[in-house]
Amino acid sequence: MFLFGKKARIADLCRQIALHAEEAVVIIDRNSEIVFFNEGAERIFGYAANEITGQKLDTLLPERFHIQHDMMVHEFGHADAAVKHAEDRHRQIYGRRKSGEEFVASASIFDLSRGDQKFYGAVVRDISKNRKTEEELLRLAATDPLTGAFNRREFTAIAAREALRANRYHHPLSILMFDLDHFKRLNDTYGHGAGDKALQRFTMICTNALRNVDVFGRWGGEEFVALLPETDIQGATVIGERLRRLTADNLLTYNDHKINFTVSIGIAEFKDGETAIDGVLGRADSAVYDAKKAGRDRISVFRN
Repeated sequence: MFLFGKKARIADLCRQIALHAEEAVVIIDRNSEIVFFNEGAERIFGYAANEITGQKLDTLLPERFHIQHDMMVHEFGHADAAVKHAEDRHRQIYGRRKSGEEFVASASIFDLSRGDQKFYGAVVRDISKNRKTEEELLRLAATDPLTGAFNRREFTAIAAREALRANRYHHPLSILMFDLDHFKRLNDTYGHGAGDKALQRFTMICTNALRNVDVFGRWGGEEFVALLPETDIQGATVIGERLRRLTADNLLTYNDHKINFTVSIGIAEFKDGETAIDGVLGRADSAVYDAKKAGRDRISVFRN
């Protein structure tokens, strides 16, 4: 009698832990109908236990994953004990809240069957915030903190991949290098805050005017670069002139000052068979020097 009472007490304690756990605990029967839905599951999925109990587990999953999930439960139910205690029990899944919103979750699956009574349980954790955090960290690692443009390292990596692709398919690929004119004078006259605003404004001008396929980055200081896939030197010249004109026509307001600034642009095209980016960057930089030497606020094309 003592053992029976102790076992009953332990079973009740376990149920209370499962019921109040922060993670979602969901148990289904052999028909994939929900028989247990704890408070954590209510918070994560948005359903009250009394409205979801008896419903199919598919209710909690995006429709495109229904067949895949049924197969997973079937395979897990027929797997041997070793598999059920191995890493195969841990999955990344997509859940669906009552609102219809989808989210990424991790799930640990358990076989709770006893004899002919088939039950399967899962402890589900909402990791969508973790995923968003990871994505944000990756974004921060790839971009310049002041302007939001790709930083030098990320731009170089993307440009190298695009160069390989362009060479493989013999497609044109061009690069623009920008240098804001008299940037030191702007900083000295209006302050570094004005310089920062000019860099941000120039980034906005370029990202709004360039195509979705183009890649724009901050090379350093007041220097920027743009990679133009599927674009030969003539097309790059048209794009460069448009960006030069948009910049010259722009008026920046800072501390009641009306500030105009201009940009010198060097243009170069990848040579056939050229996969490294150092050479074309050097040619574009040389063209920028020619533009500045010729009076600034102009484009210069390096002819291969």
